[in-house]
Amino acid sequence: METQTEEKTQQPEESKISSSVHAPPTEEPIILKRLYPHAQHDLDALFPEPSMKKLLKDLARTRQKNDRFLKRINLGEVNSEEDEPVEAP
Repeated sequence: METQTEEKTQQPEESKISSSVHAPPTEEPIILKRLYPHAQHDLDALFPEPSMKKLLKDLARTRQKNDRFLKRINLGEVNSEEDEPVEAP
């Protein structure tokens, strides 16, 4: 009987520890000047809202992923052309 009460008291403590471990990390502020270094205007001043900054950050990340994807496709086309035998007339 005593072991059951001890187990019940330990469970809430464990849940407190696990909830603090799974807390989301604090996010760093989004600095648009770093994401868009060639911009002619100060994007941080133009878009002060955090939601807009997050959207622009996601846009920059998506653009980078697309560029990498296109480079892989282009490299695949170049490699496949090199692998094909050249037919002599």
